[in-house]
Amino acid sequence: MIIFWRLLLAHLLADFTLQFDVVNRLKRNHLWGMLLHCLTHLAVAAALLWPYLPQTWVTLGPVGINGWWALAIMLALHFAVDQLRVYSMRTMGYHDGTVSFLADQLLHVYVLFMISPVAIPSRDMLLAEKWIGIACMLVLVTHFTTVLVYFVEKDLLGKAFPRFDEKYFLIFERVVLWAFFFVGGYWWVPFALAWVIQIIYVKKKRIIDLSPVNVALSVGVTAALGLWTRYIYYGAL
Repeated sequence: MIIFWRLLLAHLLADFTLQFDVVNRLKRNHLWGMLLHCLTHLAVAAALLWPYLPQTWVTLGPVGINGWWALAIMLALHFAVDQLRVYSMRTMGYHDGTVSFLADQLLHVYVLFMISPVAIPSRDMLLAEKWIGIACMLVLVTHFTTVLVYFVEKDLLGKAFPRFDEKYFLIFERVVLWAFFFVGGYWWVPFALAWVIQIIYVKKKRIIDLSPVNVALSVGVTAALGLWTRYIYYGAL
C-alpha cells in the first residue's frame, strides 16, 4: 500500500493544495491549462515515488508495467477524466455540483488504485506510512473539505465560494479540531467537544456567517478524518 498512499498524497496535493484559482480557470478554458494541471500531478507523483519508479507495479499478462509507465497512464487518464468533465459542463450543460465533484474524485482514486500494487484483503489497507497518511488527512481536512462544503452549499443554498478570510478561518477551525485527535488516551474527547461547542458559538454569534450545512459537514468530516488519523498514528482508536 506504500505506492498507493503516496499516489493518493500526490493527487490530493496537485488537485487541491496546488490547484490555485488561476490554474482552475486555465484548465477550464484552454487545453494547455489542462495539460499544466495534469503535469503538476505527474511532477508531484514522481517526486514522492522516485525510489519506486523503476520497479514493476502491475502485470498485464506477460507485460510488466513499471512506475514510469504507470505514471504515464495516470497522466493520460487524469487528462481524459478532467477534460470530459469540462466538456460536459461547457458543451452539454451538465451541472457542476456535488455529484460531479465526487464522481470526478472517485474516478481519479480508482485509477490510482488500478495502477498501484495493492494486496486485497490486507490489514494495512487503511494504514499508510505515518507521515504520508497524516499528510493525506491534513489535505483532506483543509482544502478537500473546503471544496466539498462549497459544492454542497452551492447545490442546497446557492452560496458562492467562500471569501479568503472565511475560507482560511474555517480551515483553521477544522485543523484545530483535527489536531485534538492526536492527544493521547481519551483526553482528546473533551478537547474536541469543547472546540465543537466553540464552532457552534461562532455560528450563533455570527462572527462568521456559517450555515447549519457548513457546520455539520465541517465537524462531521473532520471528526471522521480525525479518527482515521488517530488510527494511522497510534494503530488503534
